Amino acid sequence: MSVAEENFVAENWKYLIAALGLHVAIGVLSAITINSTATKVVPAQLAIKATLVDNSAQRLKREREAVVAKREEERQEQERVERERAEAEAQAREQAEQKQREEAETVKRVEQQRAEEKRQQVAVEQKKKADAQKAAATNAATKKAADDKKRVAEIKAKQDAKQRTEQDAREQAQREAELKRQIADEDGRVQAENSGMLSQWAALIEQRVVRNWTKPASARAGIQCDVRVNQAPGGIVLSVQIEKCNGDSAVQESIKAAVLRSSPLPPPPDARLFQRVIVFVFKPSE
Repeated sequence: MSVAEENFVAENWKYLIAALGLHVAIGVLSAITINSTATKVVPAQLAIKATLVDNSAQRLKREREAVVAKREEERQEQERVERERAEAEAQAREQAEQKQREEAETVKRVEQQRAEEKRQQVAVEQKKKADAQKAAATNAATKKAADDKKRVAEIKAKQDAKQRTEQDAREQAQREAELKRQIADEDGRVQAENSGMLSQWAALIEQRVVRNWTKPASARAGIQCDVRVNQAPGGIVLSVQIEKCNGDSAVQESIKAAVLRSSPLPPPPDARLFQRVIVFVFKPSE
């Protein structure tokens, strides 16, 4: 007997015993009926009984085989269902695991993205802070430079004002001293002029010019000309102009030549009497 048959008998022994009892009952009934009819037919009844028992055994065997086959089909179907269920469960687990992996990857990407965003935000904040510090330092340096420049300008302005004040004071003192000197010189010159020194100086110039004069042929007696001389310090004659004159052009030109030959002219008795432009009368003696 195979394992499947043993399992079948173990699981369905009640049904098999009932079937066997039914067949035995049928055989007993058949035997009683045969015995009640006649003694002559006993061998035939026994043959029939044996045939019935054999048919019952075969039918029982076929039924048992059918039951075994059905149980085998049910087992295979159950195995198929269990296999499909296991495959479905495995596929579900794989899908769940894949979903978990995808969710984990998603979470990881999100966390990485958040970490990157946080890093960028920190970098931006640090840059803003550095820029603010740099701007503050620049503003402080600019303000300090402006304050220093302002202080320097204020000090320079004060120094310039002081220097201007001192310069103004010096210039004022110089102007006052110059004015006093000019007044003193003018007073001295006036005094010198009033003392006749200016006339003496003019006479000295005239005498030198007359000595250097070459009388032209056209000159007549009683020549008298006003001569204007432009001279540099030291008596250097720069130009000569004949103004009022009773001589002809030859006489006037001879007088100009005499003045130029007399350069440098004699200095005044008093230096305060010096004049760049001096007018004297040319009047040679007969």
